Amino acid sequence: MLQRTGLICSQNIVVVSNHISFYFQAFLHKFAEWMSGNPNKDRILMAGGSQGTFRPGSNPGFTAYEMKIGAVTFQIATGDITKEKADVIVNSTTRTFNLKSGVSKAVLEGAGPAVENECAVLAAQPHRDFIITQGGYLMCKIIIHVLGENDVRKTVSTVLEECEQRKYTSVSLPAIGTGNAGKNPTTVADDIISAITDFAQKHPTPSLQKVKVVIFLSELLNVFYDNMKKRENSTSPVLQSTCFETAFLGFYRRPPIIYGKSTRTMERRLLNADYSSVGQNRSWKTGIAKEQKENRSNLPEHWTDMNKQLSCVIKLYPGQSEYDTIKDKFSDTCLSYKIEKIEKIQNICLWQSYQIKKKHMDLKNGHTANERVLFHGTDADSVPYVNQHGFNRSYAGKNGAAYGKGTYFAVDASYSAHDTYSRPDGNGRKHIYVVRVLTGVYTRGHAGLVTPPSKNPHNPTDLFDSVTDDTQYPKLFVVFSDNQAYPEYLITFRC
Repeated sequence: MLQRTGLICSQNIVVVSNHISFYFQAFLHKFAEWMSGNPNKDRILMAGGSQGTFRPGSNPGFTAYEMKIGAVTFQIATGDITKEKADVIVNSTTRTFNLKSGVSKAVLEGAGPAVENECAVLAAQPHRDFIITQGGYLMCKIIIHVLGENDVRKTVSTVLEECEQRKYTSVSLPAIGTGNAGKNPTTVADDIISAITDFAQKHPTPSLQKVKVVIFLSELLNVFYDNMKKRENSTSPVLQSTCFETAFLGFYRRPPIIYGKSTRTMERRLLNADYSSVGQNRSWKTGIAKEQKENRSNLPEHWTDMNKQLSCVIKLYPGQSEYDTIKDKFSDTCLSYKIEKIEKIQNICLWQSYQIKKKHMDLKNGHTANERVLFHGTDADSVPYVNQHGFNRSYAGKNGAAYGKGTYFAVDASYSAHDTYSRPDGNGRKHIYVVRVLTGVYTRGHAGLVTPPSKNPHNPTDLFDSVTDDTQYPKLFVVFSDNQAYPEYLITFRC
């Protein structure tokens, strides 16, 4: 590890991969964001040669990242959490503590029936939204089972304090809440690293020495450099008075989209770095040199150049194929309305979060016919929020929740054009989004639902993907995960 005497925080990055995990990139973005807000960011040193910690892995899919936050070593790696060797392994689950899907399924099956039985017993007793069991067959002393639906920052803080109280030295955890709970990986990355920073501030000489996030899903998606701008004015005591020394070695290619002055500095110095210790594996330099050609590889081809912005709204004009397609779809059931304008929403974070959800659903259902183009009416005040953050199921019930407390989308534009949903502003303008929605496998909904019902009575964690008003002739769909819908176009119109 690269460290300098007297520094509060130093970090070392090891990347051995020909692909970058989507969730791994979330934490890379969060690190870069913190670096942008670091008062010593101009002193970044790019280290090469024998100073680096380059460990070629036998597994070409391995990706690892390491940094020091206070006295705590923070690591990220793609892999299988059930193969981790740590004092504590964290399992992200549901309130029944018997979730048998995704990472939780792997943890419970890997730990063995004794741990499953212990979960069943403890779940029936009073608890603090988490339970602690033996490690079973896993290479850990205990497993802390937490609720993926809960606030991630508070959850991770609780885990770290529990480890510290028990004098444990290492903990491995998944990207909590990014599976069944449907949380945005951007927020999860922010919350996990913030919790570690909080812990480091509170415990300058902790027993807990290592916190590792193990990423299960590897994706070629880049999302999180929006955090760089948000953290430019960071004043975290743990990150102040800090000089970062970094080694990027054995690096096939950088994440495809780079933002911010500090990261450009890293690019320049990487291109001039001494990489003799990498040996024959020099493709990282070529990958970085080609970055500008690759930086749009994970975005739709029809998107307009964003000039390094993270999100933007592009006005379309009559005669453009996109405009005419959306106009025709709207006019199929809303011919009497007058369209004032059609805009395209380009939001990197929302798009790539949606694509992760889509790929997961495609794999789960065994086919790719999981997406529909639907409509969502809203008011003028909500437009800036939706453009920036997407749809929020927390507002369920604002216009009725007869089929569940989720976000509602209509098959026909005329449904969303009703004043109940697309309320006119002071000038009589109304707003409807044309939305990509992952409806997947669906069933009929009913009032009071907060998640889709179970498909299998013998496996209550195997849920439908969405609900509808009528499974034979649906007029609307309801989804319960915010990253299950992408607002692609906004139509502004009048009666």
